[in-house]
Amino acid sequence: MREDVLPLEPQTDRQYAYLSIIGTGPSSRITEILGLQPDDEWSEGDVEVRQGREKIRHFTNWKRSSGLRDTEDLNAHIRALLHQVDFNRRPKLMSLLGDYDVKVVCVSYTWQCFSFELDFRLQRELTQLGIRTWFDAYIDGDVHEMMHDFKSLHGRDAGNLED
Repeated sequence: MREDVLPLEPQTDRQYAYLSIIGTGPSSRITEILGLQPDDEWSEGDVEVRQGREKIRHFTNWKRSSGLRDTEDLNAHIRALLHQVDFNRRPKLMSLLGDYDVKVVCVSYTWQCFSFELDFRLQRELTQLGIRTWFDAYIDGDVHEMMHDFKSLHGRDAGNLED
């Protein structure tokens, strides 16, 4: 390894999971059925303002976080979500399945790459409840921007480390 190419500082990986219920109609219906308050929600037809522009929501989205810190393992987040949907709420959750897409969204921000093994017992429990899993994995930083910066510092041929 060339002496002028130093390893990058370690970054802290972040990960979390939340329950997402997507469909149509008012999000308050989901809240009433489950008896749980969402951490974030919007209803079909709501107006969202982004960068001064109005956008009409075309679907309803109800979200409930695990309540854990983003330094915890994804399996711990999923376990916490399943705990929130306790024995009494499970039939209510399953009653939503015909009208709503119910899923656990797992989000990961990592420095280099993402690898995760879902605990099989949790996978089985999610499947029995009709809950899908969705994984959003992000590299913490823009890879193209990092390469641009690297080449700016070390020249166009910086990727050739054989010299």
